[in-house]
Amino acid sequence: MMRYLLFSLFMMMCVNSHANTQQRWQFDAAYQALQDNNIADFKKFSRGLQNYSLYYYLRYQYLKPRLSTVSSSEIRTFLKRYGQTYFGDSLRRHWLSVLANKKHWNTFLQVYTPQTSTHLRCHYVYARLMTQRYKKTALKEAKQLWLVGKSQPESCTPVFQYLEKHTLLTHSLVWDRIKLSMSNGKLSLVNYLAKRLGKTDQAWVALWHDMHHKPEKTLTHFNKRNISIVRDIILHGIRRLARQDFLQAKSHWKTLQQRYHFSTQQKGEMKRDLALASVRAKHPKALQWLKAIKKKYLTDKVNITRLKMALKKKQWKNILTFIKALSPKEQNTFQWRYWKARALEKTRKKNQAQKIYKKLAKERDYYGFLAADRMGTPYKMQYHPITLTQTKKKQLLKNPSIAAAQEFYETKQLPNARREWRYALKHLSISQKAQAAVLASQWGWHDQAITAAAKARHYDDLKVRFPLPYRQQLTAESKLQNVYLPWVYAIIRQETAFWSTARSPVGALGLMQLMPATGKLVAKKLGVTLNTTQDILKIEINIKLGIAYLQQMLTRFKGNYMLASAAYNAGPGRSKRWAAENDCLPADIWVELIQFNETRKYVRSVLFYTRIFEYRLKQKTHPLRMTPIRSDQCL
Repeated sequence: MMRYLLFSLFMMMCVNSHANTQQRWQFDAAYQALQDNNIADFKKFSRGLQNYSLYYYLRYQYLKPRLSTVSSSEIRTFLKRYGQTYFGDSLRRHWLSVLANKKHWNTFLQVYTPQTSTHLRCHYVYARLMTQRYKKTALKEAKQLWLVGKSQPESCTPVFQYLEKHTLLTHSLVWDRIKLSMSNGKLSLVNYLAKRLGKTDQAWVALWHDMHHKPEKTLTHFNKRNISIVRDIILHGIRRLARQDFLQAKSHWKTLQQRYHFSTQQKGEMKRDLALASVRAKHPKALQWLKAIKKKYLTDKVNITRLKMALKKKQWKNILTFIKALSPKEQNTFQWRYWKARALEKTRKKNQAQKIYKKLAKERDYYGFLAADRMGTPYKMQYHPITLTQTKKKQLLKNPSIAAAQEFYETKQLPNARREWRYALKHLSISQKAQAAVLASQWGWHDQAITAAAKARHYDDLKVRFPLPYRQQLTAESKLQNVYLPWVYAIIRQETAFWSTARSPVGALGLMQLMPATGKLVAKKLGVTLNTTQDILKIEINIKLGIAYLQQMLTRFKGNYMLASAAYNAGPGRSKRWAAENDCLPADIWVELIQFNETRKYVRSVLFYTRIFEYRLKQKTHPLRMTPIRSDQCL
């Protein structure tokens, strides 16, 4: 009780202080009273907070554990006013679950809004079936919920039981779901579903199960009837085996397709899939087999796979042929426009290449900058700021989610701030998203400003998208470690977009995403004391250790920014191996052939961002710092 008396005394002392300060202290007291289950003090301290942007959060915390006991009208009043916020929507979802458990289907349907949660969608379908509302569409949605290759939540069981009771869960639907589950590798679900089938069908499922786990053994001496299900099982087994032993899979396919009546479509798709498997197996004829795939069975995955193989071999004529086989949308990407120009240039069609380079060089993009390098022209930065007037700013702050996000952010309740901010973005127009990006940037919330600008598809405000926080610390440490400042900024922009407390799923920490083990090794080398692993999250320590590690990577790879960037993302061992595997290739091809999609995109982005940060720092821009990979064997 003493803390509440002290709080009241404080309130009397700060009558003339800023309203937000008073509201924040009052909010904290009310929240603490609620945590202590002191409802009388909670209500007392909540009074007068109705106009405070986080008042609704107090109401949410009060109502959430009491949804089964408070009146329906009290919950409806809250949802009417705050339902269009993250926590309002969250309360709605919790109440819907309570209503479903109580089988209050009419109220459930009145309260329900479209949900992404399968759990609630199943309740929604069942509610309509029970109340006979829109029954036809409910049955259609019920079948859609059934036809997935994974287990569904427990709330879907009554829906499926309804289908079964009314003989709507047909033999065909059961088999369709088994096939989806097999292709998804959900064997436990397959076994569960098979119990709905007769003994003959269960035997086929058991065979399919064996084929999945032991494809080589099952395919050897395979001798079953030539029927559709058997052919499906064979196709599954060949594809499974191809991952383990491409040559054995190809041999079995050659034999079995002569004994079983596979369709032309099945044969064409298998030929394509085996060709892709030959690439993974590094078979010398892989490119030849990829080229032999008929046009009807080509996919962009196949085309891009063979394009990259042709790039590695520098087969420029093949590259032109393969680009033509891409979908029109894929052909028109900056990536393949650039490589078409490179191939034209290499096949002595310089004028055609120059036309493509000229148009591409106008784009602020990694490939646009590569094209500009080929032309010897300056990069086009195309800086166009987003306009945020005071009127628009006030309108944005009237949005309860944005107002709450600001207050959560300023009071260091960052998880809640992110929740409300992201919820708000989903419901803003494109132009409002762009304005919100500027607003977050003004708060110094750079990672969310960058995200908002991307969602608004407004890429030209370089101050919002490529800010310069921590400039003093980064400049000083970069000079001390002799590391190029724009590159450091580019690494941070790619790693965390300046989110200083970021933690990755694998454990990387802070602004520069240092793994704890790496941080400790670098700290020991620098003589920096780390009392706990959490010290790595501190801005000044994270910057010092991160830049020192970048310097180590640059030294290790002899100043090669591509290899150092790849090493920072994927580890120095992988970067060294990739350099050895592709050591006689031009730099732009080398980047294209980085094996990990994530690292390939990472390196491209870092090289590209470095140029933009040169512009933002008013430094001279350089070519993409793409040092060729060379060894004595290339001479």
